[in-house]
Formats: sequence, structure tokens, C-alpha cells
Amino acid sequence: MKGITSLLKIYVSASDMVGKTPLYEEIVREARDFGLGGATVFRGVLSFGASHSIHSVKMVFTTNQVPVTIEIVDERSKIESFKNVVKKLIDVSEKGALVIVQDVEVLEYKRGKKYNQFANF
Repeated sequence: MKGITSLLKIYVSASDMVGKTPLYEEIVREARDFGLGGATVFRGVLSFGASHSIHSVKMVFTTNQVPVTIEIVDERSKIESFKNVVKKLIDVSEKGALVIVQDVEVLEYKRGKKYNQFANF
């Protein structure tokens, strides 16, 4: 990664869908296809957002509306371009979301030997 690096954070619900695919999965697939440096999805245990409704893993048996955060790191210019893809996917899902961008300092970014077996995954 060269130049100024950015972190794109997308907050959605695990239940948000694009067609039959979870929104967070679709965002990660699109990020990979876009050629971004990497993406990670985190499942939260408790949240509230613009609706102020509490969503918790305690309610996992009645709802799948637990919070999910997708983090993507790459050069600022690539993140700026990819934001449009994210916006379209969120619009298609017709659900709420929070999307933020932060400048970050990358200390190291390299592929280790342990991942070579997954190079064509």
C-alpha cells in the first residue's frame, strides 16, 4: 500500500441482505473483486443505531439483527472509489448503515507463508 492509507468502516446488521446474500458478505466479495488490500468482518454483541432499538446476541434466537462491522484498509484513492460500491449495495439492501473513513498509518502489510495455500481461494 502506497501513499495515504484509509480505513473504511461499515456498520450494518447481520440480517441485512442483498438478494439472498448477507450484505456484509457482498461487501467483502466486492472489495476483493475491486482489488482492495483486505477486509475483515466483526460481529458485535450489543448495539443501537439511528432507530435507537437495542440489538443483542442475547436475542439471537428471535432475531439475527446483531451488529456487524466491516473494516477495509487500502490507499485513500481506492477507498474513495470503493465508497460508491458500498453506497449502492446499502441502497439495494434498503436497510440503515453507518459508513466512516479514517486516515490510518500502516506499519506492515505483507503475505505470510501460512497464507500461500489459500492464494487461489
